[in-house]
Amino acid sequence: MAFAFGSPRDIPPNLAIGGIASCYAITTKSPVFTQLDVPIGSGIEVKRGPEKPNEPPPTLRIAREAVRWAKELGIERLLIVAALPHLWRCRRDLRQAVAEVGASISVGVPILSIQQFPEAFWFCPFSVQSRSRSKKNWDRRERILKAMPFSIYKLVAS
Repeated sequence: MAFAFGSPRDIPPNLAIGGIASCYAITTKSPVFTQLDVPIGSGIEVKRGPEKPNEPPPTLRIAREAVRWAKELGIERLLIVAALPHLWRCRRDLRQAVAEVGASISVGVPILSIQQFPEAFWFCPFSVQSRSRSKKNWDRRERILKAMPFSIYKLVAS
């Protein structure tokens, strides 16, 4: 399960996310669920969630699609690959999606692979999404999302 961080697909954060996800997919012989802006290596089975170019879906919506996909395939463990600043929300939203479906899917994170990149690496001034261009932009938005009651977040993210 690989979550994009910004757009387009050839910015360093998305290349790193795709690289980490591809390595784990090859090692475990597993498919990958991801977004349009995450490049995955050739020969790896990939399911991309529904989205329109330049209109990335909310994290919770991606998580819900991934859980439905995993449940259909009988996948019992999802590994989250995401930018370090985005990781807390990806983990929370994926766990919420698993609970909503009542699936028996565990959630893991290859934290050492993600932490090999310093926090500043994840913010790219060339991203078309202003929120992922700088820590300041990201933190401004994340403070609101962290403070928001989850019941309201679910409405906004649906």
